[in-house]
Amino acid sequence: MSAITKDASRVPLGERLAWTPEQAAQVYSLDVRGVRYAINHGDLDSFRAPNRDGLPGRRKVSRDAMDRWIRTLTDRD
Repeated sequence: MSAITKDASRVPLGERLAWTPEQAAQVYSLDVRGVRYAINHGDLDSFRAPNRDGLPGRRKVSRDAMDRWIRTLTDRD
């Protein structure tokens, strides 16, 4: 099984409203370990929308949450 998940969406990655942590790191040119660390420590909000079986799906990060988190990093002067 491949480590890369196939992305069936036709919407370009940069135009989406939410991403997996891996995709968010790619869009913002960040290290995915830093994005996961921020999520795990409550600095970056994430959500798990229900999948088709009603169970929590994959973790996602919204564009708004990423923009807020990035602003907190740049405002630390």
